[in-house]
Amino acid sequence: MAERPTYSIVVEMENAKSIDWDEIGVGLKALAREIAAVSATGFSKPKVVVSHSGPAVDATALQDNIDAEAPDLAKLADLVFAACPGGRYYDLKNNGIALTEGDVVVYMDSDTVPEPGWLSSLLKPFQQAGTVCVNGHTYLSHDDFFSRTFALIWFFPMAQGDERFAAKRAINANNVAFRRDWIAGHPFPQHKGFKVSCTLLMHQLWREGHAIVNADARVYHYSPRGWRFFYWRALVTGRDADRKYVELHSPRRAQRIVKSFTRWGTMSWRTIRRVTGHAPSTGMPFWQIPFSVLVGLAFYTLAFFGHFGLSAGLVRDEAELVPDYVGHS
Repeated sequence: MAERPTYSIVVEMENAKSIDWDEIGVGLKALAREIAAVSATGFSKPKVVVSHSGPAVDATALQDNIDAEAPDLAKLADLVFAACPGGRYYDLKNNGIALTEGDVVVYMDSDTVPEPGWLSSLLKPFQQAGTVCVNGHTYLSHDDFFSRTFALIWFFPMAQGDERFAAKRAINANNVAFRRDWIAGHPFPQHKGFKVSCTLLMHQLWREGHAIVNADARVYHYSPRGWRFFYWRALVTGRDADRKYVELHSPRRAQRIVKSFTRWGTMSWRTIRRVTGHAPSTGMPFWQIPFSVLVGLAFYTLAFFGHFGLSAGLVRDEAELVPDYVGHS
């Protein structure tokens, strides 16, 4: 293989339905900057596949908006559109694979913004022939009480000062790269869960003996907003925890119910530790820390009810769909 691998980038546009183009434009401008930076070092011109959940005719409108927000992107990359009408998050990831080219497929989301050096950090490990997966570092942006709280309790590491958590971070489907021949043969698994498939894919990598390279390839994700999102996402977090337990441990109902209680305790204690330990680094005033702990505990209490409800058979296991009222996911 060449010293510098050839690559394609898949950008999912499901979230583009619920955030504005000004925000998406920030990420696309950053993507163009990153492509320009690696191209200057000898990487070939990539293909950027925009995989979206609308009909194929939406490509023209998407192209116009992208040209308006990031006019350099189409000059730096071959920009193509892949329609997947009604597709869910991982459907869009898989939908883009067929149009990719080269040695490596890089994934990012429309509501993430790469930091300088992101793309080179993801691509560099692929100069080693044995590298199959390189996982980046995604963190939540924050600018007020609730976004700081989400950043503290979320499943992403903090931007700084969170090295222990960052070292064992799970695959981020919004910031990850794969050897193309591997991901083409191992797409994200079909599943009813909201954010379960990336966990299942990670375990598939491990079962095959592939090491996941954690690179300091940083992007920030726009913070979730609003109480309705808070309520919905907490319940989904709990239901997804039960689904992961079923897939990876046991489908037995009694064990799943016990797990819902033990996870409630674990996540409550984790919330207390993380908020009290990391709140100062977010700029949160000292007097807000107890309230942030309470919000975090409320989130994982709601997650417990989602977990318990599904594990006990009180709710049906249906495919998770993002409600129209969700602003950021």
